[in-house]
Amino acid sequence: MDPTDGVRGDSAGPRPETGRQSRLTRKAIVSAGIEIADAEGLGAVSMRHIAERLGVGAMSLYRHVADKDTLLLAMSDEIGRRFPYPVDRVLPWRERVRVAVELDWDLYQRHPWIVLAYSSPRHSMGEQSLIALDWMVGGILELGVSVEEATEMALTVWIFIQGSALAQVGEELLQTRSQNDDGGALVDLLDGHADFDPPPHLAELAGTGARSSLIDPRQRLDAGIEFLCAGFEERARRSQ
Repeated sequence: MDPTDGVRGDSAGPRPETGRQSRLTRKAIVSAGIEIADAEGLGAVSMRHIAERLGVGAMSLYRHVADKDTLLLAMSDEIGRRFPYPVDRVLPWRERVRVAVELDWDLYQRHPWIVLAYSSPRHSMGEQSLIALDWMVGGILELGVSVEEATEMALTVWIFIQGSALAQVGEELLQTRSQNDDGGALVDLLDGHADFDPPPHLAELAGTGARSSLIDPRQRLDAGIEFLCAGFEERARRSQ
């Protein structure tokens, strides 16, 4: 353990890290965690790694952040603060969904690790997430559904965006990028290069090259959101 971990900035006797620790803040710790996650992935985030980056003793971080779970939630909340929904704007519900798609997609491209953090409710539902969720729910209530149903619909939109983003950034998260441009069995089937007999229904697509709408995660996201919104409208109609 670092001998200065239990020493505050106003303690008697100069210590090598006293000045740094006196300037240590929760914001600095969270920012360092985000920088590490961006550069090295979520798995590289640890109290010790952050302490090394900030030039302080690892135990000194716990004066500001209780544990790693608290840190990850704070990191997720900070990312949400950097990509805020326009909660002061009154928009129709479909436009709110579109705003969520655009902002969240951009967020996931810039910070791929957040896909993993948001997969855990205890790391994703901080204050900023609740503010954004409330704004989404407020729009969906236009359909005449209950608050519970509107919340369910909003969360479904978020989960779908997250899943589509995972397909886009998955290789980076797994750190398996290679020079081999292998798009998988579906791409091979669509290109007519499959080394297997295609299943009966997909055989109609073999060799058609219909890649963009079926393979590109962003295009699948846009199409899927339209399916979801149509489903929301139909559910609302049937419940009235």
